[in-house]
Amino acid sequence: MKKNKVFAAVFCMLLMIFTGASDALRGVFLPLFRDHFDLSQSQASRIIMMSYVGNLIFLLVGGYLADRLPRKRFIAGVMLLWMGALATYVFTDNYIVLLFAIMFSLGASTMLSTTVNLITPALFAAPAFFVNIFNFIQGIGITGSQNIGGRFSSKMSSWHAANAIILVCAAVCLILLFTLKLPDPEPHSRGVIESYKMVLKNPACKYLVLICGCYFIAEHGLQNWLTSYGSQYLGFTVSRSAMFLSIFFGAMTVGRLILAQPVEKMGVLRSLIVCGVAASVLYTVGMAMERKGIYLICAAGFAFSILYPTIVLLICEFYDSSLAGAATGFMIAVSTLFDIGFNAFFGSFVSAVGYRIAMFVLPIATIVMTAMLITMHFKFRTKKA
Repeated sequence: MKKNKVFAAVFCMLLMIFTGASDALRGVFLPLFRDHFDLSQSQASRIIMMSYVGNLIFLLVGGYLADRLPRKRFIAGVMLLWMGALATYVFTDNYIVLLFAIMFSLGASTMLSTTVNLITPALFAAPAFFVNIFNFIQGIGITGSQNIGGRFSSKMSSWHAANAIILVCAAVCLILLFTLKLPDPEPHSRGVIESYKMVLKNPACKYLVLICGCYFIAEHGLQNWLTSYGSQYLGFTVSRSAMFLSIFFGAMTVGRLILAQPVEKMGVLRSLIVCGVAASVLYTVGMAMERKGIYLICAAGFAFSILYPTIVLLICEFYDSSLAGAATGFMIAVSTLFDIGFNAFFGSFVSAVGYRIAMFVLPIATIVMTAMLITMHFKFRTKKA
């Protein structure tokens, strides 16, 4: 049993680092896609949009199937879909094919990283510690892929080679998977509609949806807009603005390593509240101070670090294990809709009111998320649905 846990931990770490590296390549090579395929801005944005579509499909369908199928079979199936998309990247050079491959690769990798978070409580005695360590490892994959891939992102041959390397690594993970014993979900005969009805019936559902959605707006909004905000409003160069964004995510990656043990000791909800309050204060004050507050915004990355993986654990605390996959898939899928809505309208909002006012949407989302966490602390006792 101890040997199986060691191999399971290695598998989870490898899967997280390779899915992180795979996800990051999309952003690194997006400028190359524009030039290589001679894309308009709207055509280039469809590449990002298809990744959101993939997340929606895989999380809604995959979240339901994760509660019904044996874990090993489910993970292997999703991995094969992910690997099929990676192989498509390696052997084809077509914009339309790229769009569909993006949908499968991003959707499958998101489902795989979510599944790692789902199975962690069943595999390890200190789930909050391990889930943050695994997400720290994924951060290394993202950062490494961005740094290394960025140096070779001027040719399509580099895109093919990078995905070929990840494909080989994914094959190694798949072989390791077949050596593991993973706990299967509790058997049940609920249909998909009944499962999602039970998810919605839980009184905690609306709070969890708001928490996930506001988190996505706060983090992904900064990821997508900080470089533009820094260069077009604060007066920094584009490269310096991008550096601040890398500091934010660097702090987030380091925070998952440093805070993993304190989160395990403090408990899931209490840790989320403490880090949510810290993130809200740093984010709001930093945004209010504008140029002088940019390092406070960067420091908020440390407070943000444990939020996403620990929110996934929080969802699992409110649902029986036979519903955990469907509940988590539903929450993150709806959060993707928050993401889509935010990105669809934020550019127009900036044009209408300017960056100074528009950027406050991000700290406001953080404050709303924290308010929902505090409300849940007083309203619920995390009993399984």
